[in-house]
Amino acid sequence: MSQLSARELSVLAQQAGYQVVSVEQLRANRWLASLLTPQNELIIALYQARPLVGASDVLDMAELVRLRRARRAYLIAYGGAFSPAAFRTLNELRGIAIELVESLPSAASTAPEREPDGG
Repeated sequence: MSQLSARELSVLAQQAGYQVVSVEQLRANRWLASLLTPQNELIIALYQARPLVGASDVLDMAELVRLRRARRAYLIAYGGAFSPAAFRTLNELRGIAIELVESLPSAASTAPEREPDGG
């Protein structure tokens, strides 16, 4: 597993179509990115660079979503996988839009769907 840097994460986010607000290294293997979609929606992404991402990481992410008041969040298992406990914990949380992913989805996939014009 290669070592990440804030600069590399910024480049990955920009390539995915996000505007980077900030990238903070929280621990040796954990980074928090605050991103804006093209629709100006705040999204936070927590990168975990280790083999197994667990339930405590999901709970940490839920707390970050509450504190940052983000409407959507991605917990990213960078170079790793999620434990079964991580999925169970996510299912137990209600009303918090967290997705467990292995890479940052494109900003285009976060765009709200528009209803067709009636005219």
